[in-house]
Amino acid sequence: MHPRATAVGAGRGRWPRSADVQRAQVLQGRSGRRASAIRLSHGAAPMACDEPAALSGIFTRQNSANTTSLDFEPDADYKFVETLEDRYKCAYCHLVLHNPHQTGCGHRFCQQCILSLKELNAVPTCPVDKETIKMHEVFKDNCCKREVLNLHVFCKNSPDCNSKIILGRYQEHLQQCLFESMQCTNDGCCDQILRRDLKEHLSQHCKFREEMCQYCNMYVVFINIKIEKHHAVCPEAEVDCPYKQYGCLAKVKRGKLAEHENTALREHMLQILDKNSQLEEQISDLYKSLECKEIKIQQLAEAIKKCEKEFRQYTQLFGKNSNLMALASHLDKSARLESQVKQLIQMANQQQSKLDLQPLFDTIENVKQKIALMEAYDQHLVVLEDQSSKHDLQINIHKAQLNKNEERFKLLEGTCYNGKLIWKITDYKMKKKEAVEGRVLSIASQPFYTSRCGYRLCARAYLNGDGSGKGTHISLYFVVMRGEFDSLLLWPFKQKVTLMLLDQSGKKNHIVEVFRADPNSSSFKRPDGEMNIASGCPRFVPHTVLENTKNTYIRDDTLFLKVVVDLTDLEEL
Repeated sequence: MHPRATAVGAGRGRWPRSADVQRAQVLQGRSGRRASAIRLSHGAAPMACDEPAALSGIFTRQNSANTTSLDFEPDADYKFVETLEDRYKCAYCHLVLHNPHQTGCGHRFCQQCILSLKELNAVPTCPVDKETIKMHEVFKDNCCKREVLNLHVFCKNSPDCNSKIILGRYQEHLQQCLFESMQCTNDGCCDQILRRDLKEHLSQHCKFREEMCQYCNMYVVFINIKIEKHHAVCPEAEVDCPYKQYGCLAKVKRGKLAEHENTALREHMLQILDKNSQLEEQISDLYKSLECKEIKIQQLAEAIKKCEKEFRQYTQLFGKNSNLMALASHLDKSARLESQVKQLIQMANQQQSKLDLQPLFDTIENVKQKIALMEAYDQHLVVLEDQSSKHDLQINIHKAQLNKNEERFKLLEGTCYNGKLIWKITDYKMKKKEAVEGRVLSIASQPFYTSRCGYRLCARAYLNGDGSGKGTHISLYFVVMRGEFDSLLLWPFKQKVTLMLLDQSGKKNHIVEVFRADPNSSSFKRPDGEMNIASGCPRFVPHTVLENTKNTYIRDDTLFLKVVVDLTDLEEL
């Protein structure tokens, strides 16, 4: 045994290395695997270490296999349920051991501490017994690590949280602890909240929370814009028509207000004209009332003149020695009449100021300008509608051309020129249902060729069967189509054709039908039309075989058909 191993005693808070050996052997025996020899004899070769790259080549692994993936933060202040024993403390930092390593002298250190000792001194010494630390004798103490990771500690949020957890699960507990302080998850919010209060904070108190507009269902960040301000600009909020003062009582969504003004342009113009007529009638009535007031004022002025004439007559009649009492009475009467005239003149002036018609004339002029502007807008809209119709026509022409080009490109991309076709049929259930209902009886594959300038061919499938296979089988046919180089080819078509349903399990249990083209059949002569009459197998494969769950001809509602033309003795142009 290594001389340093005997220095380790239980009384010093350290496991003997022989105990580590025994623990490793027991664990390896339980796993059912043959234990590797743990060599502790002096001069024995150390085992390969599976430590991180920073430690590779420094420490040798002397005891049991890797522990579980439990871990903890080394520099945190933990409150242990039971007093932490010295054997679980680092001999260098005196904190709880993190990734413990044992030296040849039997003392335990944190992994980082043992590295620090090596970096501080060219020849590191143990701070406990001052013995030289030999790095090839240092090994990772997994037994001690497991015991440390299973020590029970209180949650740091105690006494609110009364949980007791093992040290290795401490960080995992904090990720779920209801009393853990965490930052609000809303963008821009830096508030720290307890996990248990987070839901309430997000929905009620957070300044950066989102609230939904009752009109447009759009979420608005609370701190950026009050919901009432959003309603003032929301395109889905209902508002009064701008022509409400002229009689339009419609309520329209703000985003469709311009559309309403355009569609109801005629009604708005008629309402404005009606309002204009009412104003003109009011002006006429005011003119008539003013004429009546002027007539009354003239009558009062004439009465004053008559009073003045009578006064002069009385003055001449009585002279200087006339009855003073009668004179005073006439004077009083004259003063009262003069006061009444002044009041009437003041009332007439006030009425004249009330009947100032200039603002009314200005309003009428503004209405006329708006009507003229609307008429100009209406004419402009007619021009724009005409231009829009022309643009729509051009766009539709371009779209049709693009669709044709896209279809052509798809055909070109999927075209084969080696006499082989692999046809992928997707949505099998839906297409079969259409065939059963009689809506789409057959489907055709994309064309393929025997060579670049060869025969143009395709396949046609009846998913609900055709002829003798109707309702029970899939019918698969081979079709000769009219091609660009037919005049250079030999006719009739005489090659052997193979029809296949491919097995998708990889076992190549394909269903195969082979036939040779009949030169006397019209199906293989040079096509007069777009394609010849199809020829093939009306009872190619039964539905019971195809749709059997034990078979793998259909996967993900998709099947594959393959057509192969034998090119033997076929001259290529």
